[in-house]
Amino acid sequence: MSRGGIACCVVAFLFAGFFTVRNVSSWHTRIVYPGEESYEGAALGEIALLGQGVAIYMPPSAQGFAGGTYGPLYYLLGVRLIDANKPSYTPLRVVSAISILGCALGCGLLAFWITRSQLAACLSPLVFLSYGVVTFHGVSALSDNVSLLLFFAGFLIAYRFRNSAALLLAAPVMTLGFYFKPQFIAGPLAVFAFLLLEKRYRRAAEFTGALAVCGFGLLAVFQFLVFPGQQFWRHFFLYQATLFSLNQFKVGLLVFALMLAAPLLLAFDFLRRHPDRLLACYLVCAVLLGVVTIGKESAFIQYFYESFLLVSVLVPALLVSRLAQRTPPLEVVLLLCFGLVAGQWYTPGAPAPAAFAQNAAVQSYLRQNFPAHSRALGFREGDLLLAGLDTPFADLFQIELLSKRGVVPDGEMLARIRERWFSVIVLDFDLRTERDPITLNYYLNEPARRAIAENYEVSGTLQVPVPEKLWEKDQFYIYVPLPGGAAH
Repeated sequence: MSRGGIACCVVAFLFAGFFTVRNVSSWHTRIVYPGEESYEGAALGEIALLGQGVAIYMPPSAQGFAGGTYGPLYYLLGVRLIDANKPSYTPLRVVSAISILGCALGCGLLAFWITRSQLAACLSPLVFLSYGVVTFHGVSALSDNVSLLLFFAGFLIAYRFRNSAALLLAAPVMTLGFYFKPQFIAGPLAVFAFLLLEKRYRRAAEFTGALAVCGFGLLAVFQFLVFPGQQFWRHFFLYQATLFSLNQFKVGLLVFALMLAAPLLLAFDFLRRHPDRLLACYLVCAVLLGVVTIGKESAFIQYFYESFLLVSVLVPALLVSRLAQRTPPLEVVLLLCFGLVAGQWYTPGAPAPAAFAQNAAVQSYLRQNFPAHSRALGFREGDLLLAGLDTPFADLFQIELLSKRGVVPDGEMLARIRERWFSVIVLDFDLRTERDPITLNYYLNEPARRAIAENYEVSGTLQVPVPEKLWEKDQFYIYVPLPGGAAH
């Protein structure tokens, strides 16, 4: 290797290593932080309800409603990790961190298979872990990370055995990923497209059949054995889709261009120089699915997770292939470094000591002012749950999002608000003075705002912990029933 090549390798490892250490070093603080960072409270609330024996896949009723939009395997795993009476985000965050590390190892393995280079195998995991969204969202107490690991593991099986019947072993692994979260489906689509392009129609039919048998088989198990008498299928399939947001789509495309344009150019350049039909199918499917789904109202940067996986494999592979030509890959390293710097966009710092103190103040206030198991409602369900309050209805964002789509009516919840059934409702704004339509409509529709304003009054305000803020002006407004209410 020439001196120029050695210098390029050193720069690539320094950049990727620096951002990896910088981001991963925040994991311990994020994992032990007692509050939520990334909309984790809704999932924790549903896991707690399931652990208490509540049927979380029932339709809305006067007694409550759980969205149940995450995968059933996630809930079943969570029940075994979390004490329903003393819920905590920590166990699920640890599982997510392990899953992300598994994905990083998978990147290294795939890079080695492609290049037979230990250099690529070592650089690839560092590139993956250096992306801010991977290290921030990667330790959230959500199902995304386990799902990503299972789908990616299934693809690795298919890639390794793409010329034999053992490829079909990928189907059950991918199915497990689907029932953690039905999102990262670029892998199975890529395998199917690859088999069609290879004119291996029989194998394509077998792979599709294996997916169908595993998928519908597990669906029947959940519907009739695990959650009998409930509407599991309706929650899992119909509640998943959200409304399209043009503004979210524009922002998503901007993020995509900023963070992934340069690395993707390098990835496609590698596939042009070293054709690999299965990897090409995976990359195209990953990019297209990310772009199509980023316009969902609840979408976030992790919708490009699979693209991050692949550029983390293919860019180091391109670097190694250029080194083999004894040409210093200067432009590859420059574009890689630019992509890694851009990849730090929206990477909030780890919760500071002040955030821990703010969270403790919220918990202390709620515990001192409301008896254990008092009925509560709010946007951040986790804060209420961790304070020992009961949350029979899903968080306001989830209910109103489904209501706007006409999938789930919010009439039962509104009736309970008018009856002053809840002991406390926590909002981020004052209904009497807030005029910003974005703030007002983010997780409350007009009937819900009117019902709260007519039946509840503000009893106090609290500082919102920094990791939980939607907007800088946020404060917690504590609403309690007007005199004569039915809450207890």
